[in-house]
Amino acid sequence: MRSLSHQSLLALNSSDQLVDDVLRYAETHAKTREAYWHHKRLTPVDVGTGGMRTTPAQVLHELGVATTLLTASPLSQVARHWAAVRYCATLTKNGGRLALTPDANEVVYHHKVTQSEQLGVGLALVVAKNLLRRQYRGWTFHAVDAEVALKAGFVDGGGAVESVSRTKKRPDYILLGHHATKTRRRMKIVILECKGTHGPPSFIHGQLARAAVQVEALSVGGSHPPSLMVASHLAQSGITAYVLDPPGDDELWSGDDDELDGLLSTTPEDQFWRPRTAIAQEPAARQTPTGALSPASEAATEPDLPDELPPGAPQVFDIPEQQRGWFTQILARAVAATALLFAGNNAAASDYATPRQRGMEDGNLQPALFNLDPAWATSSAATFPLPNGLSAEGTRHRAPLGRGRVLEVFRGVESRLYRELAEGQVGAYLTGAPSLFRRRLELPDDGKNVYSFGRDGTVLVVRVLDGGA
Repeated sequence: MRSLSHQSLLALNSSDQLVDDVLRYAETHAKTREAYWHHKRLTPVDVGTGGMRTTPAQVLHELGVATTLLTASPLSQVARHWAAVRYCATLTKNGGRLALTPDANEVVYHHKVTQSEQLGVGLALVVAKNLLRRQYRGWTFHAVDAEVALKAGFVDGGGAVESVSRTKKRPDYILLGHHATKTRRRMKIVILECKGTHGPPSFIHGQLARAAVQVEALSVGGSHPPSLMVASHLAQSGITAYVLDPPGDDELWSGDDDELDGLLSTTPEDQFWRPRTAIAQEPAARQTPTGALSPASEAATEPDLPDELPPGAPQVFDIPEQQRGWFTQILARAVAATALLFAGNNAAASDYATPRQRGMEDGNLQPALFNLDPAWATSSAATFPLPNGLSAEGTRHRAPLGRGRVLEVFRGVESRLYRELAEGQVGAYLTGAPSLFRRRLELPDDGKNVYSFGRDGTVLVVRVLDGGA
């Protein structure tokens, strides 16, 4: 419990040398995998000095919210607690740095793959949101699973197995940014690809080379949005996040309060677009490394690659210029659905989904995101009191620890914001969430209760109770 709440240093790395090593990896592997030619231009990120500070609870919080939409089953309410429960003993502080615990470092290979993928998501979201807050002052970013967003606009039509293969060339998340002034509402998107590895740091080069292909897979109005690629090296000695910043065009939508409320109050229809096959750049236009090969890259041995790119050119998902408003609807409503599902309210969340997202078409090609059968799965949200007069609506899960103790994990949304979402007031929620975060009082760290409060209004609480509680 103490480890979960400890502020630790997460090291950040971004440099021209990292760009060169990733480009060399892509050039080498493009000889056998065409997809490596289809990557965005890479640039380093200004990550400052000394890294950034975070807690294991914040990493698990981001992971829990981001993976909320990935479980559609009668036991989804229990499954959504799994990220926090399974990984609550994997991160600690080592010499002031965020690090793996000894137990997490000793898991066998196939469990390490899953662990690195999952923790890589949480770490990437913590890093990306921190960097974006510095770059875009006053903006709040919400994570939307890219599969969820693309499902409403595109049909695969290639069979279930082929569809799964294609997802390896798509990005992980679309970060929807929102900014409000007295007269304007603005929206922007940033594509995020998350990676993680327990292997040597040189393995990061291949992960980022694949990520550079995946973030190229979406265009809006003929232009590619900005993106971030974050690959985390997980070690007991300390965790380092490697970051690159493929540039892109900015701003998705803007309007006044009435325009946004009108946009978000209408239900978007599913589209029936199909992705196109990407066209490789001419050799003369390709980005090439400019410096010497780093010793770490030169000594690298290629591991088994569970995330290797499939053969052939990747696909590009083109959102037409005239559909910017539609895409804004899809993303904002997915943000609302994610928060409600995090709080345990499947029924209210399903109102924000399109028919295809709900699985009302061919389930073999378009798996459902929601499962409202049996009836008890529709909502498990209840009020949970927080210190300092706050409260949240959400759901809790308890697991025995032995010796009469119980681990309790609560996840939910601050009560006022929850009511706005349940009543369909997405615009009010987007404005109110960051202002609530700025106004909230610091929650106590008493070693028995760990609190994490997100800028999206979501709340994660982890605590240990005695058997009679």
